Amino acid sequence: MAATGGAADEGFDDCGSPRQAESLPPKAIEPMALAGYGPSWDGLGGGEGLESLVHALQASVSPQTCTQVAVALLLRVPADMLKLAMLELDRRLRRDFIGMLPSEISLRILQFLPATEVAGSAMLVSRKWYAVAAQPWLWRRLYRRQGWALDTWRWALYCSHRKIGDVSRLLLTRSIMQVTGAVTSDSAATLAPAIAIRSARSTGCGQGTSVGSDAQRLLDSIAPVSAMESLATATAEAMASRGAHAGAWQPRTPPPPTDLGHRTGPSSNYSLWTRTQTGRVADPAEQMAWDAARWIDRGQRHHPSPWDSGVGVLLGSTPKPLITRNIPLAPALGRNSSIDWRPAYADYHQLLANWRRGRCHVDRWEAAHPESIYCLQFDRRNRLFTGSRDHTVRLWHMAEVGGHITQLATLRGHTGSVLTLQADNASTLVTGSSDATVCVWDLQSCTILHRLQHADAVLSLRFTSKWLVTACKDRVLRIWRRDQGYEMFELTGHTIAVNAIHLHGDVLVSASGDRTIRVWDLTARTCVLTLNEHARGVACLDFDGEYIVSGSSDRSIRVWDAKTGACLRTIAGAHSDLVRTVMFNRRMDVVVSGSYDESIKIWSLSTGALLHAFRNVHSSRVFKLMFDCTRIVSCSHDRSVSIIDFGANIPNARLLV
Repeated sequence: MAATGGAADEGFDDCGSPRQAESLPPKAIEPMALAGYGPSWDGLGGGEGLESLVHALQASVSPQTCTQVAVALLLRVPADMLKLAMLELDRRLRRDFIGMLPSEISLRILQFLPATEVAGSAMLVSRKWYAVAAQPWLWRRLYRRQGWALDTWRWALYCSHRKIGDVSRLLLTRSIMQVTGAVTSDSAATLAPAIAIRSARSTGCGQGTSVGSDAQRLLDSIAPVSAMESLATATAEAMASRGAHAGAWQPRTPPPPTDLGHRTGPSSNYSLWTRTQTGRVADPAEQMAWDAARWIDRGQRHHPSPWDSGVGVLLGSTPKPLITRNIPLAPALGRNSSIDWRPAYADYHQLLANWRRGRCHVDRWEAAHPESIYCLQFDRRNRLFTGSRDHTVRLWHMAEVGGHITQLATLRGHTGSVLTLQADNASTLVTGSSDATVCVWDLQSCTILHRLQHADAVLSLRFTSKWLVTACKDRVLRIWRRDQGYEMFELTGHTIAVNAIHLHGDVLVSASGDRTIRVWDLTARTCVLTLNEHARGVACLDFDGEYIVSGSSDRSIRVWDAKTGACLRTIAGAHSDLVRTVMFNRRMDVVVSGSYDESIKIWSLSTGALLHAFRNVHSSRVFKLMFDCTRIVSCSHDRSVSIIDFGANIPNARLLV
């Protein structure tokens, strides 16, 4: 167990009619109709007599009375005639508007139904209704209406995976084996025709083509890979340890990126890059999946495929295989490609149900650092950053499937505990330490670009493209203009150490041990609100531009309106000890909190009700947590990192945003 640190070292300071039917001959009710709508009834003086009677009735009484008379007459009709009458009424009243209207208008109508009605009712009416209700456009609108997002490029690739079949899986397997030294260049030349032939057979082409015995044995020896990224961590580690392997597949070098997390689609030259201290390491599994998508995209447009040039960059120099064209593998994955949004909706619905029911899988990684872990952050690219009392920041890769994490790099630049950090979607990392410094890192070169000195320990920080704000134990907020060469000004007003801050646009929210939360306008450089209903020091907060959620050493969680300063909800006794970390999501309607009582709890943001409590995730104080729609990641004084995964039973849950 790591050595126990003081309060300062933990980054907190306390702180909605005819005559009776009996008089009519039976044939008069086939079909039953009024004048102008079909044959008239006989026995009432012809159609004109019936029409005159109806008009006279309508002119003499109100519509409500006409309705009552019609109901009374129907109740006196014999059962067999009543059945015929009901069938005729049903035929006249029922309109298959979905079958009659153009599909574009039908889709516009169905979009106003709840998704459960579309799937559980509309799709069961008829084949026509099913064909319309299953349109991707409709499900995209239903999906977006919930405020959900989706990694569309990777989802399109996932939906095409079954059509891609053996080619993508075996290409990926070959790449991984070659990176790790299991396949040589000579073996790849033998393997290429076998892959092509097997893929052709799986799609109904090339049934009479044979495979050489050596290639067949090599092909049969490779286990199929069902998930394109599940082996990323192992291959990255192998690449890092072995360096460039002679004859192995090498990813193309992308142009110097300004945003490493931006995907512009399969036709781009995108490559996922991770970092080590010795140089760039590519994620071969993901790169291989994207290369396969690019190849398929080019093939659908009748452009040369890798097979046409001896398998090109995918398999190196090799004789042209027997099957080279017309292999119907997958649709093009261009920007206007059709994405199947219905399974995406179903997966997201299942994911939210997992949150409500507490259905999850917990992974815990002991000794992620040799000392206590005070701060962390992860992103959609599965990068995880942790800061520790051991003075270091570690960069990890979190597996797409399962809770495995693999260390990629260790950053050393502080002489004290790393208490706070934040990384953007590109290549900038900012860390704050008890050594009174803030370091701005370039993740591409793993070097420190700026070192900003403070008067005391830096307890919290936040930055955007415009601002960098730091909160210090000396009660001062320091604001740095990143777009102006890190020009700095100070904000004062707190009387005790500032424990936590959050930044949204030009609005800053700070929490202090003096029991107050202050809202600042950075443009005007003034405090616009002061919230002071906590009974003890405020240890943590989260802010989304409209609401503030705070946690305190008074063991409560409070929800505030950031514009009016009103306290909307108080969860008293949320934990049995100091609430050290809190985060909320209005779309998911949840608040997640971590405490010194070693527990992590999930609350309803709208009602304040406790949804779930996790008491065995950590064995000591919980210092920091962060969550997205699929998982909660937390760190603790026990030196461990824990992952509570609500998407463990949902394939490709990480593509849901």
